[in-house]
Amino acid sequence: MRKQLLGLTTAALAVGTLSFGLATPAQADAWKTSTKVPFPNGTMTDVDVVSTGDGDAVAAAIVDGAVHAYTATDGVWSGHAVVRSDVDATKLVLASNGRGAAAVGWVENVAGVDRLRVSRQTGPASWTGLNLMTPSGTDVVGQPQLGVAGDGLVIAAATVDGEDIDNKLLVTEWPQGAGPGAPKTLSASDAWNPALDVNSKGEALIAYNYTGLINNVMTVSRRTPGQGWNLGDSTSNSGNIAAGPEVAISENGKGQVIYSVVSNAYYRAETSPVLTDGTALPGHLVSLDEDFASEPSVDIDDEGKALFAYVVAKDGTKSIRYATAADGAYPGNPATLTGTLPDAQRPIALTGAGGLRAIQHSGNSRVVTHYRTSQVQPFVPITSEQGHLPDTAADVDAGGNLVTIGLKPLEGAFARFLDAGGPSLALSQPGAATTLSTSIPLAWSVTDSLSGLQPGTDIYATSAAWNQAQHGAPAVVIDNAPGNSAAFPAVLGTSYCFQARATDTAGNGTTTQKRCTTVPLDDTALTGKKWKRIAQAGAFNDTATTAKKKGRKLALSGIQAKHLSLMVTKAKKGGKIKVTWNGTLLKKISLKGTGRATVALADFAGVQGGTLKIKVISKNGRKVTIDGLVAAK
Repeated sequence: MRKQLLGLTTAALAVGTLSFGLATPAQADAWKTSTKVPFPNGTMTDVDVVSTGDGDAVAAAIVDGAVHAYTATDGVWSGHAVVRSDVDATKLVLASNGRGAAAVGWVENVAGVDRLRVSRQTGPASWTGLNLMTPSGTDVVGQPQLGVAGDGLVIAAATVDGEDIDNKLLVTEWPQGAGPGAPKTLSASDAWNPALDVNSKGEALIAYNYTGLINNVMTVSRRTPGQGWNLGDSTSNSGNIAAGPEVAISENGKGQVIYSVVSNAYYRAETSPVLTDGTALPGHLVSLDEDFASEPSVDIDDEGKALFAYVVAKDGTKSIRYATAADGAYPGNPATLTGTLPDAQRPIALTGAGGLRAIQHSGNSRVVTHYRTSQVQPFVPITSEQGHLPDTAADVDAGGNLVTIGLKPLEGAFARFLDAGGPSLALSQPGAATTLSTSIPLAWSVTDSLSGLQPGTDIYATSAAWNQAQHGAPAVVIDNAPGNSAAFPAVLGTSYCFQARATDTAGNGTTTQKRCTTVPLDDTALTGKKWKRIAQAGAFNDTATTAKKKGRKLALSGIQAKHLSLMVTKAKKGGKIKVTWNGTLLKKISLKGTGRATVALADFAGVQGGTLKIKVISKNGRKVTIDGLVAAK
């Protein structure tokens, strides 16, 4: 999925200035200030960045052959670590699970052969492991790949070559709290350009070129936790594979692989959806027939929606096209990305939460990031002001933010965050399904990792009375509530569903999931003859309805409810009642005992309308006390 790295070449160092000048979009205040990542001075040959959480990231670089790492917390870089020194490291690779776990890898010469070594982050400035992930006697060929699962499992993939080995593809797994396992062979020979992606569940896809007897083909291997890797499924593409693939896997276990083929004298971009069993569907054209397509990229969100990007060379100019695909589907017709650089190259497709989509590319001594935060919004181009080389690096986090990094000649690495995600907001109260008060306590917590918060939190609510079948439209019931708590005055016999919404100073808003509660009906809503109404401290609404005669009845018609419960008070010589709904017995309840209780009567598949009746069935003299009725939606 993410393979692009920045490499500062001798030719690039000769360039004295950078050129920036694309128009700033209306939402430019969401872009944070470009900040230099304070790597030590020296020749920087590789740099990469990954998101580790909401507004958090790790950047790694090779400086004078040594591997360095920095950590950003809420967009601020600190926590420098020298992961590996006194080596001539190459082919940096960096990965994260987006939940705080990160790993960095590189190739170094060990006893005369180039081997992949990986270290795991254990703190903002600490790394551990330095484990070799490829066997002795074999050289790593091409760019290795790295991924991290939700449980911290590190997966490394690399093609190796040796005296009796011809481009064998190996995958090595390093579980959290243990050492790396033995490398597993996915292809014994003729495997090239592996691409790897891992989801939080530890499901993974590796796509790679395989040189067959006649044509180059694309092969996809899938990892299933507890079952390991399958042997791989080759795609049915329209021509010889012309370049390395990109692969992405969703949280639902399905994926997409995009690759370039040579077909009908054209370089074309094709993609194959990958099913949850690892089956790669036949290749489908992403590019237009007349496109000369190269450098394809793909990313996929948690719901399986994919974003594709590729470079088009036509009539001496380059541009970038993009396409989208629904979960497990083929993409629609591609569109041209406006505002691209004349020498556009190496696009990175990125998908994030909240509708964030981004395509970053470089060319002509600039880096440009195109982004949008909804399907209906056009892509907006903005210069990232951080580098100019053919390779660029970027990542998105679970909160919907983006981090990008690049190199400025003679200046170093610069990173920038796009605050496209709303605040972190959680509504913790109301808590219980039934609120035994007419004042409903509300509580929430809210923070923002990259921007400040706008004053106040809005509380929305929908409501439905006990005799209404549906909730009404949501409305703001508390506007700009200060602090983190409030009390809402409720109406007896009403179900409420609350949501909180907060906005940061960049204009991004977050709305919580609903938290619902029901205020019971008081016992006085039930009608019947020869029952005694009493004032009783501690009872719901300080009232209760009692009887000691067999055959006494209470009833309420016109109820609309999905859940019914009866509130009662037990006594040492408590009686017994039966409760019916539309004439059907729901439950017989003994009130012998002590204390107050809420007894569940029914949970329907959907809201039902009807009449509830209560009848005393115990002998005379046994006390029956009814305190209220819960009719919840």
